[in-house]
Amino acid sequence: MRKITDRQKQVLEYICDFIDEHSYAPSIRDIQKHFGLKSTKGVKDHIDRLVEKGYLSRTEGTARALKVIRDGDKATRKVPLIGTVAAGLPLLAEENIEDYLPVSADMARTEGMFFLRVNGDSMINAAILDGDLVLVRPQPFVEQGEIAVVRIGDEATVKRFFRFNTRVELHSENPDYTPIVYSDEDEDIRIVGKVTAVFRTL
Repeated sequence: MRKITDRQKQVLEYICDFIDEHSYAPSIRDIQKHFGLKSTKGVKDHIDRLVEKGYLSRTEGTARALKVIRDGDKATRKVPLIGTVAAGLPLLAEENIEDYLPVSADMARTEGMFFLRVNGDSMINAAILDGDLVLVRPQPFVEQGEIAVVRIGDEATVKRFFRFNTRVELHSENPDYTPIVYSDEDEDIRIVGKVTAVFRTL
């Protein structure tokens, strides 16, 4: 595990002691009160760093969601799985989310990562098959030729992304498909994120 600061160590020790005594984790307010801090922001910053460095795991959306990663534990995060992308909705809208799947915190270090279910065989030569799940890191740009999730209007697709002076090209990894070319004025085209891993159930 990565080295932590003295204050982060104090916060971690307090969380460990609190869990040992109460059998549940302290809330942000508990930690704030214990250390006499004026706001919760400092507490959240310390917890973010402890999660990032592998000392804590956290379940979003609950008040006492912290878990100490003991020796031999492997931190995981629950990452949303996006199924059908509904027209007019943000990609991560509740209506689009099929499930939440656990994934190693080492693979899902960035907040907002998600799985997208792939439809079709256009990326088979990149070892991405119909029905596979791709893990996506949200970011607005990718390097030329990287595999990205691209939103075109209300549709999301997985392709190699190329941008030129006046056009965008989306390339498949299947010789049966020709590149899809858009001029900058054709469609509302936006990079949603970069594909970082592929998961397949055999």
